[in-house]
Amino acid sequence: MPIQNQPRNEETTVVVNSEIGPFTVDLAEVERAKKAVEKGKRKADIRDPFTAVIEDFLGGHGIHFTKYWNPNLGKLMKLFSGKHFAGKEWTVVEEFRLNKERKISPVYKVVQIPGEEDQQYHHTGIRLMQRSDGVRMVVACSTDDDGDERMTVYTTKGILDGEASRMPFSSKFSADKTMFGFKILEDLEAEFFIRGPLKGRFFDLDYNFIKKDPEVGNLIAWDTDVKKELKRNVLDFHQAMPKLENLGLNSSRGIILAGPPGTGKTMIGKWLASCTGMTSILVSAEMIRSRGSIKSVYERARQLSPTLIVVEDIDTTGGMDRRVADHPLLGEFLQCMDGMVKNSGVITVATTNHSGSIDPAIADRPGRFDRVIEVGLPGQEQRKRILERKIKGMKTDKSVTRKAINSIADRSKGLSGAWIIEIIQFAQVLALSRDDELMTADDLEVSLDDVLNRRGLAYRIDSMTTANPWKDDENGLGALWG
Repeated sequence: MPIQNQPRNEETTVVVNSEIGPFTVDLAEVERAKKAVEKGKRKADIRDPFTAVIEDFLGGHGIHFTKYWNPNLGKLMKLFSGKHFAGKEWTVVEEFRLNKERKISPVYKVVQIPGEEDQQYHHTGIRLMQRSDGVRMVVACSTDDDGDERMTVYTTKGILDGEASRMPFSSKFSADKTMFGFKILEDLEAEFFIRGPLKGRFFDLDYNFIKKDPEVGNLIAWDTDVKKELKRNVLDFHQAMPKLENLGLNSSRGIILAGPPGTGKTMIGKWLASCTGMTSILVSAEMIRSRGSIKSVYERARQLSPTLIVVEDIDTTGGMDRRVADHPLLGEFLQCMDGMVKNSGVITVATTNHSGSIDPAIADRPGRFDRVIEVGLPGQEQRKRILERKIKGMKTDKSVTRKAINSIADRSKGLSGAWIIEIIQFAQVLALSRDDELMTADDLEVSLDDVLNRRGLAYRIDSMTTANPWKDDENGLGALWG
């Protein structure tokens, strides 16, 4: 079949002489063919893999907001986020991590919560999420270089415009295109403190959980007057908080437990944390690393109220008397306990070995600390009770009679509960040192002599009757041990 002649454009047609003969080329047709080929080619995606995933899922450029938390608080926040988002009708479409351009499994870790089975949470990875109304977001979980836990929410401008009317913020903030992510994470944090894993539990300033031991009260050789004061000022006050609020009265309270070392003041705090059922926070000097630490404690306490704050050795954590030393955290304590923000539903129980060193602005000021309860040295009956409880269950020689225990209780006058426990501890060491598991009455006597000598290194026993305000009064307040 003969080749049909095509119309030619003389202006764009050229003749090419070749070995097989001359032929013509229409340069305009060549150009059109090149454009058709280019049009058919797919342009290379120059986006990084992370951006590509987010934009492809959201259908546009991602706008994000990020929050950071302390490592222990952050892992609990990540754990709670799964339950929280499910309750807000968000479902996980896909979750993964990116290894260059390849999707791999996210990192899961386990968190231990007292009284519950170990729980797994999404620690590092990306979650593509969609709400029941079709709104989409991306939640990225990670850890920064300082070890803080990080959570970032990505969304698009179109979604933000549609969500603006639903945000309970001023128009100024609604105009900020990061506010959708801000609202998502703020709602997560707010609900976390209302019904999250910290609620009703006992933990320290670094969010390490402390087991609530219901048996701790049985380890205390209670002084009746001390227990009565605690019941009135902490347990009963806790129950009265809602009524006080309704009457417009102050629903916060501060108690100082004052007494010599080793009389069980910290154990009382742990007992209160166990028996009240309140969320409880333990604060000690080594946990306070910078200004703002005390402020953060009271912020958390208000969020988790009703809350019990147990401050160990307040004279070392900011309550030092300004007449003695200038403590940098004193002002922070004063502001937190009776400042512009009310501590509704917060009870503070602080311990001290040196009540005379507490600044009067803290100790002598209702609204900060309303009551000082003296926790003194144990009397003879209480010392005997401590010895009997501690020896019970231990292997003892028949020489360890009631009479022998009474003798130790009589001779240990002026010793704190902690030193009395040390008598038994060292007596057992003496027995084991001669390859004998049975502790004898002689072991107890030798151990007591050793304890009396060792204790004298700190301050002489005879000074207790003159310089120590908690002298050994058989009928006085105190007698707590541990």
